[in-house]
Amino acid sequence: MSQGEGAIGTYKKWDFDEEMELEKQERRKVPKGVLSILASSPERAVTLLYVLLAFTFVLFMALTIVNLQRVSAAWEALEQARMWSENSHTTAWYNLSEVQHTLDKHLSGELKAIHGRLLNEERDALEPVLRQLAEVKQEQSRASALLDAALEEMRNLSEIFCTRCPAGWEQFAKSCYFFSSTTKPWQAANDSCANFNAHLAIVNTEQENKFLANHVMETRIFWLGLTDMHNEGNWQWVDGRSLSLSYVFSLIGGFWNSGEPNNVGHHGEDCGSIYSSGGWNDVTCSSDEAWICERSC
Repeated sequence: MSQGEGAIGTYKKWDFDEEMELEKQERRKVPKGVLSILASSPERAVTLLYVLLAFTFVLFMALTIVNLQRVSAAWEALEQARMWSENSHTTAWYNLSEVQHTLDKHLSGELKAIHGRLLNEERDALEPVLRQLAEVKQEQSRASALLDAALEEMRNLSEIFCTRCPAGWEQFAKSCYFFSSTTKPWQAANDSCANFNAHLAIVNTEQENKFLANHVMETRIFWLGLTDMHNEGNWQWVDGRSLSLSYVFSLIGGFWNSGEPNNVGHHGEDCGSIYSSGGWNDVTCSSDEAWICERSC
């Protein structure tokens, strides 16, 4: 054998020895049991994996059941504690209510007794004051009666002496009178009086008739509140009273001038008027005449 072939054989031997050494080192790194199982059969490896998974699942379920039992026991303990707390509160409220009721009854009796004693003491102390108050009340009643009588006298005087007539109106007794300076038909004159809360004059007494006549100018006549336009011959005042039933009618049938009322003319004469002499005359209601308004003062 030549020298070169000997060198090649030496190299090959060295390489083989090196590979063997590396294989031994790899075997030392991997656990023998796992390697043997994995190397021997892949089916056994899968079976082992399933067994491990099943064991893990069983262990997980066991831990879950244990935890659920602990949670259930905790909930039962909490529920018992809650029920015990409610029962304790109910019992406490009932006991407090009973105590309060007992205190109320006791205090009520005490208060009634104290109130009775105070009433007796106050009655004895206030009796003189009550007598004085009764006397003052009697004095007040007498003073009130005197004041009412004085007010009634004042009212009677105000009815006799009227001092509240508007400007331009004349006062007689308890009435105010307005004597117009213009002329109107009877109905328009009465409407004009109504604007002043008044009416055409109504004569109730002989003195009133004289008062009106004294304010009537000699050359004119003035409307009175007297008419028979609704029923011929039945003379009535504007307030609805019949002339035949009034006081002035008893004085020779009123104050009509001689021959009056005569209802002459085509349209008749249905409205009463007064002259400066104090005599009355019936006139056609559409005639333009002056008028007298009357209102309470």
